[in-house]
This record gives sequence, C-alpha cells and structure tokens, in this order.
Amino acid sequence: MSVIKIKDRGEVLTLHFPELRNYHGNLALMAIGVGFRVVQAALAELYNEEAPERSSLSVRSGHAGPGFRDAFEYTTRAVTRGAYTVDVEYPAAQYDPYRAQSYAYVISDDKGAAVEVSLKSDFLPAVFYDYLKKGREGTMTAEDKAANENLKATLCERALALPQDELLEVKRLS
Repeated sequence: MSVIKIKDRGEVLTLHFPELRNYHGNLALMAIGVGFRVVQAALAELYNEEAPERSSLSVRSGHAGPGFRDAFEYTTRAVTRGAYTVDVEYPAAQYDPYRAQSYAYVISDDKGAAVEVSLKSDFLPAVFYDYLKKGREGTMTAEDKAANENLKATLCERALALPQDELLEVKRLS
C-alpha cells in the first residue's frame, strides 16, 4: 500500500492508510480513502518524492464532510493549524445533484505553489448521492443503511486500489 511522507518539524513521517482509518473510524470510509489519495496526488505534483513540511501546507476543501476533513487533518494538520477552509461552492467537481458540494480540493504551500485535485465524475454512482440525501432527510431504511455502509466500504477499497489517473484529475494552479 502506498504511503504519504511528510515532515513534522523537520522529522520525516511515513503515514499509512490504516492509521488514518484508525484515527477516523468508519463513518465516512469512501471519503477517507479518496482524501488520502488526494493528498498523495497533491504532494507528488508539488514535491515529487520530497516530503514537505506540514506547517507549510493549507487545504481548501470543496467538501464539508468529516471524512475529507479527517484525511486532511491527519496528513497535514491543516484543521488544527487554522489552514483549512471549506468552500462547497467551489466550481469544479460539483457532482451531487441535490446540493452544492464539490469533490475538488486545492492544496497549496506558503511559497505560492498550488494544485487542484478533483475526483473523477464517474467514481461515485448515482445511488451514493441518493443515500446522502436520504441520510440528511432522515428517511433511510435499515436496508438503505446497510447498503450504504457496504457501498462506502467498497468505494474506499476501490479508491485505494485504482491507478491515480483513473480516480483523480490533477491540475497545477501555480
């Protein structure tokens, strides 16, 4: 399994997905799987093989959910440092037919380098958005809940297994 290398006060840390899974739990498995891959893609684009300093990074997330937040916090500590913002109106990757919610993320550093990483439009099936809507409305049946949990776990595994170019679009901004 791939890893994320990042510096924390000069020390290179090697972060593995199972550690993020333990940190987050199993509420939003799809999001932590995709979020982990988003950070990997962004750091590879900005730094190649070099591990950047955590404290230099900021995150603009188009998605307000706890899974993406925890993936970014675990890897960059951006939430704790006040370097994390949510912009559900971000214009890229607006796939949810029921509400504003972007599946695009901008990771930048204090030197002005920035990259936009977006989830590909075909990754999440339509039923995923239906389950989100039912969850917000409180109309999920027991069968819906079980199917949704299974779907999120399957999507997490798929996000971790797919080649990056089949999962994400990466665009250098500066």
